[in-house]
Amino acid sequence: MIKREVIMPSELVEEISQIVHKEGYVALKDAFPDREIKPPIFLSQHEAEALITLAVIEKKKAWLMYPHYDDEDPSYNEEHEENFDDIQMGIYEKTIYYIESAFKKGSFSHLIKG
Repeated sequence: MIKREVIMPSELVEEISQIVHKEGYVALKDAFPDREIKPPIFLSQHEAEALITLAVIEKKKAWLMYPHYDDEDPSYNEEHEENFDDIQMGIYEKTIYYIESAFKKGSFSHLIKG
């Protein structure tokens, strides 16, 4: 199995590793064998897909926790917007960016849509 080097900031790798171990995501245990792991990480195509899926799940969880993030929502809540944006612009967008930098851009579009 061919693995590609994926360079990510230490904080992002640490955050992902914590999630992988907390949630027991077996599909990512080889890539994140310990809670304390330093970049770079090495991912197969399958692991990259799993990591994109993790980022999508985290964004969907944020949507469930902070549904009033949109300032056009009649129930708009500034705290919801801040918390949602932290996840949207954090683990979600950064993970996708770094994975697509190491793999073919657009090859994960089917996982990101929806």
